[in-house]
Amino acid sequence: MTHFRTELHIDKNPDKIRYDSNIMSLGSGFSNEIVRHFDKYQFKVNSNPYGTTYNPLSIFNLIDITTHNRAVDDNLITETSGQWNHFDFHVRTNADSKEKLVKELTRKIQSTHESLKNTNYLMLTFGSAYVYKFVENQRVVANCHKAPGSLFKKELLTPQAIVDGFRKVYHQLNNVDNIILMVSPVMHTNDSITLNAVSKSVLRLACHQIMAEFRYVKYFPAYEFLLSDLRDYRFYEQDLIHPNQMAMDYIFDKFVEAYVDQEERQDIHDVEQILDKIITEPYNPQSESYQQSISIAKDKLNGLKTKLDLSNLMSELDLKGSL
Repeated sequence: MTHFRTELHIDKNPDKIRYDSNIMSLGSGFSNEIVRHFDKYQFKVNSNPYGTTYNPLSIFNLIDITTHNRAVDDNLITETSGQWNHFDFHVRTNADSKEKLVKELTRKIQSTHESLKNTNYLMLTFGSAYVYKFVENQRVVANCHKAPGSLFKKELLTPQAIVDGFRKVYHQLNNVDNIILMVSPVMHTNDSITLNAVSKSVLRLACHQIMAEFRYVKYFPAYEFLLSDLRDYRFYEQDLIHPNQMAMDYIFDKFVEAYVDQEERQDIHDVEQILDKIITEPYNPQSESYQQSISIAKDKLNGLKTKLDLSNLMSELDLKGSL
């Protein structure tokens, strides 16, 4: 038999995600794409509560802040054009005064602290091994917030520095049954494609070393699925950097196959089959045949409502049915 691609197969995780599992993701924007599929089925997901964070050390710092419910460091607060931000947090967490910023960050840390205590699955997605250090205290920052470049020094992390950083926070996550590491397949091309390859290799090696040391930590090969399994530009958005919807659906299917309980996996498969038949916008959405297909889909989904919360999907179908 002739094969036209190298397909990647991974071991299935014996501890499966169920509908009542609590999932939290921290890291790059790619992690949002993975958990967005879980959102569709109303799984209990807390996705990047602090916003996008690209480098591993800043992710570990957020874990440390969260588990200790620690107050924010006032020395890392900055102001630009009337907006206040914190170097440990994403730009989306900002305020028009220092007091409001501290109050909002304190609230967010407290709520994430409570959420993490009940988390069964923690997904950590690493985007880049390049970091910016605040020259004043040599602290790695999560975001420079357009502060003067002279305040920072750019460095490439070593795999050992990432492993050491993980080791410091691992014991704080005793309540988490499963920690799943990923390397984002999204390229960071600001430095060049070649330096992006260096960065990703550092992240991948660090994940390998962490798994070797902590046997309960898993690695999901999202990076390898896009670059080595799919390996074609038709699976990218027009920017040729971000994976498109077809690629994300494929990667999510692989994640579900490896990590989700058989019963929930079958339910998700059934829903997707139902939706595939009506997903294409018809030439005439008011036609009797299309409205009938909407009605049939709703009837089938109603049969799954006792297992999954499909309220969002049902609302979408109601909207299509009212056209």
